[in-house]
Amino acid sequence: MGTPELVRALRAVLAGRPGQGALEVHYQPVVGVADGAPLGAEALVRWCHPRLGMLSPDTFIPVAECAGLGQRLDDHVLRTALAQLARWDAEGLRLHRIGVNLGRSSLHAAGLVDSVHRAGELAGTTPDRLMLEVVEHDELELTPGRLAALQALADADVTLALDDFGAGHAGVGLLSRLPFGVLKLDRSLLPGPHRVVAPAAPDSRAVLRGVVALAESVGVEITAEGIETPVHRELVAGLGVPHAQGWLYAPAMPAAAFAAWWQVRVAAVAAAT
Repeated sequence: MGTPELVRALRAVLAGRPGQGALEVHYQPVVGVADGAPLGAEALVRWCHPRLGMLSPDTFIPVAECAGLGQRLDDHVLRTALAQLARWDAEGLRLHRIGVNLGRSSLHAAGLVDSVHRAGELAGTTPDRLMLEVVEHDELELTPGRLAALQALADADVTLALDDFGAGHAGVGLLSRLPFGVLKLDRSLLPGPHRVVAPAAPDSRAVLRGVVALAESVGVEITAEGIETPVHRELVAGLGVPHAQGWLYAPAMPAAAFAAWWQVRVAAVAAAT
């Protein structure tokens, strides 16, 4: 499917018209590194297309941004995730908070603060249960108005997270300009076959140690992303990273599968203590 066709189909899905499948929000657990106890989740959108199957966000989010649909997509995920959080609360499954990605269009939108508050009011959730993850691989133009909007969200107890730290433009410069409460370490910082380096490159553990020290010095929490092996887990545990997510624990799952996983994990942690 070419880009124009993909845009038309995505526009139809966001408008609720039939025939182009449906957007699904899946949830990847965030756990405590020390004991694996479940703490929260990151909401990640998927597109279940009738002909192409399950499309990953990398397939259609850049298309949505270029077509001016990014804000509508983010708003759909935000409302869906907060409504699901409220349903889990009612079922006795209590997440500390849920993370939702915030793309370029949403960051630049004049009504960002109102949109976030409105989504929380509709779901009946409080701002402290939401984490907005700033995902930015192109340099942001942070005008005074945009800085004020993000500060207003932080002042309202919404947690801001710098996602994919160590990749693209998600670096120290951005960390020093916004009121982040969480720094999420990109998987590219972890050792492994996915990481091609020069023979004389610095040891990845030393780099990670420096990043952890940086986060601690500015008073932000740390979550390690892309934890896929016990070696990764032991590495971040040894560095004092408190929270993690990745395939070692669980992939992103539909809501029902996530709830089942959560209950099993809670029971396993309780039995081990």
